[in-house]
Formats: sequence, C-alpha cells, structure tokens
Amino acid sequence: MEEKELKKIESASSKPKQKSLAANKILSFCAYIGIACIAIALLLSACFKGNTNVENVFRSIGEVIAYILAMILAFYWVRSRKHIAWLVCYIIFVVTIVVLYILVVI
Repeated sequence: MEEKELKKIESASSKPKQKSLAANKILSFCAYIGIACIAIALLLSACFKGNTNVENVFRSIGEVIAYILAMILAFYWVRSRKHIAWLVCYIIFVVTIVVLYILVVI
C-alpha cells in the first residue's frame, strides 16, 4: 500500500518538472532563432553597406524575439513575487515597450 502511494507522489511531482522542461526547450529554441536573426542582420550589414532593407528585417525579427523572451522570463519572475506592485510595474513596462516599438517601427 505504501509503495503505491509513494509512486503516485513521485509521478505527481514529476509532471510540473516535465512541463517546465518543455517550456525551457521552447524558450531556448526561440532564443536561438533570435540570435540567428541578429547574426544574419549583422552579417548582411557588413556585406551590403548600401542595402539596409533586408538587414533591417532580420534585425527587427531578432529584436522582437529578444523582447518577447525578456517579457516572458520577467513575467515568471514577477509571478513568483507576492506584492502587486511588481505586477503593476511589469504591465506598465510591457505596454510601454510594445507601444513605443510599434510607433518607432511603423
């Protein structure tokens, strides 16, 4: 009887770990894509000094991925805090970044 209960406890505790591992893999892959876009943008800017349209596209994609990853990771940190002020500041920061990025890019 005790062995069955112990196995249930072990299997229940491993589910959140598996979920966080999948989330870490997804975030790591997105970070990899962001780094690749930034690297391609820098390479294109070095190769084609006059043609900045393609470079700007890759640079923008890399920046957007970097911003999104930073926002996601910051959200997990804010969620672990108990005080509401952290969440309010986080929301203000995210809205500011999104609005200003849209205004600057468009």
